[in-house]
Amino acid sequence: MKRADRIKLDFTRNWRLPGKERLANLLKTSADLKVSLQNGIVWLTDEDIAIHTTADNYIEYAILSTGTYEAEIGKLIRTCLKPGYVALDIGANIGLQSIRMSQCCGDEGIVLAFEPLNYLQEKFRKNIALNNCTNVKLLPFALSDNETVIDITINENNWNQGTFSLNHTTGGDKKQQLTVKIGDKVEEIEKLAKLHLVKIDVEGFEFHVLRGLKATLQKHRPRLIFEYDSNYWSATHQQITACYDFLIELGYTVYQITQVGCELIKGAAYITNGNLFCLPVNNA
Repeated sequence: MKRADRIKLDFTRNWRLPGKERLANLLKTSADLKVSLQNGIVWLTDEDIAIHTTADNYIEYAILSTGTYEAEIGKLIRTCLKPGYVALDIGANIGLQSIRMSQCCGDEGIVLAFEPLNYLQEKFRKNIALNNCTNVKLLPFALSDNETVIDITINENNWNQGTFSLNHTTGGDKKQQLTVKIGDKVEEIEKLAKLHLVKIDVEGFEFHVLRGLKATLQKHRPRLIFEYDSNYWSATHQQITACYDFLIELGYTVYQITQVGCELIKGAAYITNGNLFCLPVNNA
């Protein structure tokens, strides 16, 4: 690693004021760094987590340059989960949130992770093994509110590897057949005796996943973390107002996740792009 790159990384990873990600983007490291880090390993600054990296995609570069990724989600995961608890990571990507869940749930707990893309499954397995997460099970299919099998074309070199969704391709030439299942009908979910947390990040299909898990949510009353992006939701013809009403009907209180905590949402009109946290009323 070049000395200039080392200085930049030391500076951005240890920056404690707001704007860490903007600063990391401003102080870009050299193109040679991506080459030197091929198949390397980086660790998070304030968590005992290591991640295999090539630094040629958004998530891995964010971990390298800032020392973290979605730190607010990490804090919530650690707030919600204790040893022996059970969690679902839907849209597991390279496995960071599953690792966080695994560390909280411990040897007696269970993490069921869902990631349908073959090349991300490979990264996921490497990261899970690197962190000795023996309580994590990867289920290689997508969840929604209907069952289907689709043929997709993806670009494994996308900068943002999380931009794939079920209704479009990513412009590449890699073909894959993808299975989609209803969460309530997945055997591994049906046989759970308990469930404490569900995290969903599936690029606009979050409401589809929630509807497919309705019976599971009613049975176990888990806490929920999911992403809302108006652009992705519009592309999948989903409305946050309908989702908000769905959650209220199920007895959830909805919060917007911020850098300092969670802001109570008093109506769908107050929801902005970002991540939402939902508490069952009897746990609020």
